[in-house]
Amino acid sequence: MAWLVNGNLIDVRDGRIERRHLQIDAGRVTTIATAMPAKTDGAVIDMAGAYLLPGFFDCHVHICVDTHNPNIAEGWSNALPGTIAIYAAQAARRMLMAGITTAREVGGWDYHEIAVRDAINAGWIEGPRLHCAGRILTQTSSSTPYWRGMYEEADGPDAVRKAARQQLARGANFIKLLATGAITSSEHENANAIQYRSEEIRAAVEIAEDNHTYVAAHAHAPAGIRNAVTAGCHSIEHTIFGEESVYRLMVERGTYLVPTVCVSPAMFQDPVFAAAVPAHIRRRYTEIHEIHTANISLARRLGVRIAMGTDAGTPGNHCGDNMQELEVMVRKAGFSTLAAIQAATTGAAAMMRLDKDLGTLESGKLADIIATRDNPLDDVKALRSVCFVMKDGRVAKHVH
Repeated sequence: MAWLVNGNLIDVRDGRIERRHLQIDAGRVTTIATAMPAKTDGAVIDMAGAYLLPGFFDCHVHICVDTHNPNIAEGWSNALPGTIAIYAAQAARRMLMAGITTAREVGGWDYHEIAVRDAINAGWIEGPRLHCAGRILTQTSSSTPYWRGMYEEADGPDAVRKAARQQLARGANFIKLLATGAITSSEHENANAIQYRSEEIRAAVEIAEDNHTYVAAHAHAPAGIRNAVTAGCHSIEHTIFGEESVYRLMVERGTYLVPTVCVSPAMFQDPVFAAAVPAHIRRRYTEIHEIHTANISLARRLGVRIAMGTDAGTPGNHCGDNMQELEVMVRKAGFSTLAAIQAATTGAAAMMRLDKDLGTLESGKLADIIATRDNPLDDVKALRSVCFVMKDGRVAKHVH
């Protein structure tokens, strides 16, 4: 049992800020008090006016990818056994220290990320609670050599069903597939091109629904987005080239959007690093940023349900700097700071079907709590300096 006292609690539903004292017991928030009781049991942690928020979500990460290597084609070609899992474990811990207490791993590497998830759950190592997709389902692709441990090739509905079942059998929490080509891919892949067709996507959705879970679809172009939405995918990732008609369809169907608008700024924040990225990928990242942010702004205005995701794992987009996504959402995509925070809390919790336990600070919910010294509603940049992290009622970080 513990008390967090003298905190400025931000209600992420409406932005109200009130001085509150929180009692934590058995990993949950049990009391939110306006005044301290005369007698308290357990430890007392003085938050000294820090701003308290629920733990944040990142709904699109790849913890196994070496983001410090500008040439993704090299990948882990010379990795020793265990190297990838150790790297992923470190990446997971960095996310937790940044205030990400829950993350969706949308394409790992030979299931190392599932081993990391299980180690976190067992208490062996520190990290966010992870929901993992296993390998990404893809058609026969020129980019599979780029992502040797991340892609699972399957062509046709029957092969897709088998591949989806294989991911679930390896411990996947949900299914991820490619509805269009990708930006971070081979020179021969076109991000506007359809990959899986409607009947193949529907095959994956059927298997996911049979197993009480869902499909997340990578999709950049309108035709692929439309295929994924109408086939029943629960979330669409990126939508760089989205347009009004598909966003209206997403609103109609209640489909979630995970924007990942920080990918270009993340790669170009170090010019020396960016210069070493393969030329065709660097050119694509240069071309997409303004288009991407404008389309995500359009989706927001049209009322698409949005859950925060960074695509940490793209070149220069490091786990541990996840809060940069909210800065780009606010400064480039037209979100208010509160709306961006909601995408990383209430919206993400609902999308991941965890909103009964997470997403807000309320009595009875899990004690995932982060804090900043400065008010993030005044300046979203404050979220990049998280001074306190609690997950499941255990303090992981406290910078006095």
